[in-house]
Amino acid sequence: MSKMAVKDDSKDHSEDTAEKKGRNSFGTYAFLTSRYFDFKSPIEENSKDFKGYTFSVKNADGTSLDQYRTDPLTERERNTYTTIDSLGKIYNIDNKAKILTGLINGQIRVGIVDFAVDEIVNYNLYEGFRLGLKAKLNETFNPYFSPDYYFAYGFKDDKWKYGIGLDMKTTLEKNSFFRIEYYNDVTASGEFYRRLWNFKMRMMNYGNNLNNDRYYHFRGASLSYLNDITNGLTLVFAARRNFEQAMFDYQFRNSGPSFENFNTLFTLKFSPNSTNIMTPQGKSLIDQKYPELYFNYEQSYKVLGGDFNYTRFDALFVHNFKTVLGTTGVRLYGGIVLGEAPIWKNFTMNGLASPGRDINFNLTSYLGFATLEGGKYYNDKFIAYYFTHKLPLYLKSIGQNVSSFDFVLRGTIGDMKHPEYHDFKFRKLDHLYQEVGVEWNNFLSSYFNLGVFYRVGYYTTSNFKQNFAIQFKLKLLEF
Repeated sequence: MSKMAVKDDSKDHSEDTAEKKGRNSFGTYAFLTSRYFDFKSPIEENSKDFKGYTFSVKNADGTSLDQYRTDPLTERERNTYTTIDSLGKIYNIDNKAKILTGLINGQIRVGIVDFAVDEIVNYNLYEGFRLGLKAKLNETFNPYFSPDYYFAYGFKDDKWKYGIGLDMKTTLEKNSFFRIEYYNDVTASGEFYRRLWNFKMRMMNYGNNLNNDRYYHFRGASLSYLNDITNGLTLVFAARRNFEQAMFDYQFRNSGPSFENFNTLFTLKFSPNSTNIMTPQGKSLIDQKYPELYFNYEQSYKVLGGDFNYTRFDALFVHNFKTVLGTTGVRLYGGIVLGEAPIWKNFTMNGLASPGRDINFNLTSYLGFATLEGGKYYNDKFIAYYFTHKLPLYLKSIGQNVSSFDFVLRGTIGDMKHPEYHDFKFRKLDHLYQEVGVEWNNFLSSYFNLGVFYRVGYYTTSNFKQNFAIQFKLKLLEF
């Protein structure tokens, strides 16, 4: 009878384990040494200590590093910092970083002066091309006092505009300052207040008056106070005394085109989920998260020479949320005027189109309608909505880029109680106005999104070009 050899697997396994234990292990290791100082325990807790910004940087010039570095630099560390500094000078990294950081807030920093990007060049139907310069002395000049000045010139109306102001901070821990200013300028009638809008929102609204020439002149002074109550809540109160005059053929209740106006303006911004950082330069928005609420309450008085006694409210709610079906964005906004006020204190309906063109082509606007004629409709009350939905489908574009598509629905409705008070050619918008569209994101791998829109519902006409519009938007503006 033959015998079979049986292999002992358990023995081989034990030998492999022993061999692995005997091997030397090599790898990359790091160690960290932590030292704590100025540490106190227990501490007295106060709720107000937890209402600050998400991040805070109190010193950015490196002068406070010594108090946190308790050990002297090693030779290797000294050589490392020297090399980094030399590379930074060669490639001009510091200046580039300062420029990019300033652009987050719409500013270009040159020494002690910050220049506003959005004042350099603009275009509207009344002024034509508007070139300007706004300069503000920053915290390098003085941490508490910051004067500023701007001037601008419109080539079509051939007029200079200017303003001068001074910010006076009450603390360096947060945005809290008084401001006094004098101004002599023009702006579009019926505009939605954009105070406390960030730079990206303002930039998206640049095309709002490409086809609107209903402008009015305002000259006066204001005193205001801004305070960040919490990381997500900002309040502003202002008192203003203005001379205001329509720059188009207009009369209000047969009293002419010009008036004196004394009013107060209360503004609120609530953005509880946004990420902010406080630096010596001021508060900067790092990550805009939703929901957000903007609210304005203006009250005019018949005192100090004022001719009016009206009340004006407007509000904007913005939200953006994701589901398995894609990303949905919502803007709900509206306003109402109580009492008698000239047309520029009512609401234009943010039309971007022009009836004189073969095809409507315009730039996107944060609150605008691509197919609605600019400067034609005014209401003393209205509500509006803007819905956009991005499908989670991506298509290959030119090169390594990809494209996606957004579906857009916009609508508005309102009314005007006394249109006969306003002697000029306009219409009230008292039926639901709607337009639908599709935006091609990353159009042909460019930095633009291309949108096509069509008017639907009550205001649809038999003329195709009046109902249709093409719209461009910078890709970086996102929702």
